[in-house]
Amino acid sequence: MFTFFRQPKFSGVTADNQQPVGYELFIREYQDHRWVLPTDFDAITATEIESLLTTTLSQVPETIQLISFNLEQSQFIQSEYAEMVARVQATTSVKIYTELTERSNPQVTSDQLLAGAKRFSALGLLVCIDDVGTGVNTLNLALKLDEYVNEYKFAFQNLRPFNAIDDIADQLDFWYQFAQEQHKTIAIEGVESKAELEQVRRDYPCEIIQGYYLGKPTRLLAEPQISVFDDYE
Repeated sequence: MFTFFRQPKFSGVTADNQQPVGYELFIREYQDHRWVLPTDFDAITATEIESLLTTTLSQVPETIQLISFNLEQSQFIQSEYAEMVARVQATTSVKIYTELTERSNPQVTSDQLLAGAKRFSALGLLVCIDDVGTGVNTLNLALKLDEYVNEYKFAFQNLRPFNAIDDIADQLDFWYQFAQEQHKTIAIEGVESKAELEQVRRDYPCEIIQGYYLGKPTRLLAEPQISVFDDYE
């Protein structure tokens, strides 16, 4: 059995930490009486994700403007997943961002990812390249998919441990400027302290900010909260 945990997203340009503008959705599987990371993300079907998205959207507050969820490379290139997102998006005014994860699949080529991004764009759907600069979500891939992508997400947690944001300023500065030059939304995730939050809002004002300091992933449904959080996704 699968479910979504949701982590709140906040505006990166206002000081309001009370009202999230959206949620990132993390899929979890029920095993041995607890919710854990799925054993095989690639095996999760479009039908299963569609059901989870539909259920989630029926329960989010009216103030929520957007949600995002992850697809593996093997899912992203299959038309049934894009068509599924299009069906769900047609039922709601909440913007749905499909995040292409940084995990590699040796059986998926960059040309297939480009074709997948084109398909999402042709359907009027929003695409985010997740955790840019890590895994296979490199600058080369970002440039290749750029025309069909709407958002880049920069993940602090993938670069830890570090003592302060200044320690990773070179990477953050690059992607922050790149997103601005390409006229993309920039999301910064993995914020874990008040100091990090204040510095991001001061030095890197961005559309979306999230992290454990602002809110950990929790179940949206009122069911037993038996879970583990080994990773964001």
